This record gives sequence, structure tokens and C-alpha cells, in this order.
Amino acid sequence: MAVPLRSSTESARRTAEPVGHRASLKLSPAPRRRWPAVLGSFALLVILAGMLAAAVFHTQLAERQIRIGVLERSVNEERERFDELRHRRAELRSPVRLAAAAGALGMNPGDTGTFVELDPWQLAQQLAAAGIVDDQSRDVIIDTDPLEQFSDVKRVSAGQP
Repeated sequence: MAVPLRSSTESARRTAEPVGHRASLKLSPAPRRRWPAVLGSFALLVILAGMLAAAVFHTQLAERQIRIGVLERSVNEERERFDELRHRRAELRSPVRLAAAAGALGMNPGDTGTFVELDPWQLAQQLAAAGIVDDQSRDVIIDTDPLEQFSDVKRVSAGQP
């Protein structure tokens, strides 16, 4: 099928329109994607906050480490002082030193180391005659531990209540 050819003047007339009616073309901006910038700035803020937190944590850690060092030094000094005092106490309580100090005061070693035993009936008669002043007089009958009796005797002889 053959298509009839049109003349160039016809096609020029059809396409040519008056200049005043021509539509003006404008470029419309493509929609900008802002999420990469928002995501990038958020990631940057998170990284900066993490670095700041790490710096604060490291500073706190260093300060506490210094404080622990000071406390450990003071504990070691007090332990050394305690050892010195314990050594001095052992020297003061040694029987050799006590015997020398007693000899310097004119004391002599005792001849006997036995305890005097009382008849409970005689103790009861003495308590009845003197009357019960307080509840400690009953403890003498019930309590038969020689070490506690010895400490009681020492306290009374030293004038302590």
C-alpha cells in the first residue's frame, strides 16, 4: 500500500503554530531523597556520643584506679604497723621480760602454784553470816572454773571492782 506524500508546505503549516500560544517548558525538580543525609547525621551523632561516653568511662576508671592504689598503700602501711605492734606486744608479754621486770621491782618467784579448795558447807555458813548482798555470791558456788576464779582474785587484789 502506498501512502500519498504530503508536501512540505502542508506539514509546515500544520506544525507551525503562532508563537504566543506556545507552552513554556519548565524543569520540575526530581524529588530529593533526604534519608541518606538524615541517616548519616544520626550515625555521626551516635558515634560522637559513643566516643564521649568512652572518654568519660575511661576518666572514671582512671580516677577510681588511683583511689584504689591509695587505699592499697594505706592498707599495707597499717598491716606493717599492726605487725610491729604485735611484735612489740609479744616482747612485752614474754615470760623472760616479765621475770626481769618483777625482779627489778623486788619480787620473787612463788613457792607454790596450788589452789585452796573450800568446803561448800563452810562457804554456805560464811554467806549466811554475811548475808547475800548480790547475785555474784551464788556464782562462786556454781562457777568452779579455776581460771575465772584466778582472774577474780587478781582483780580484787589490784583494787578493781
